[in-house]
Amino acid sequence: MASGGLVKVNDAIFDGARDCPIVVDFYATWWGPCLLLSQELEQLMAEYGEKVKFLKVDRDEEYELATDLKIEGLPTFVFVSKDAEKNVIMKEGLLPSDVIRNIIENEL
Repeated sequence: MASGGLVKVNDAIFDGARDCPIVVDFYATWWGPCLLLSQELEQLMAEYGEKVKFLKVDRDEEYELATDLKIEGLPTFVFVSKDAEKNVIMKEGLLPSDVIRNIIENEL
């Protein structure tokens, strides 16, 4: 596990059945805005507990995955609904926690 309890993943984050929404943080360790977004996600993780799964993907370590998903700017926030029929929501840049919270709340 990464610091703060965020799960670090490297493959198949969108495959399989989901019992809760998934929030994915595509980041780089050397980019300040990514570090700030990570802090926001840690706060939200504490708030939502088991209702939402929070994942981290280091774009430098998982370049192929990020390229396949067309992740260009950092940080990039990806929201995967527990309803597999819904489209994935991707937002690039540093997002306020209220924006992330609103997306999550629309799925709970």
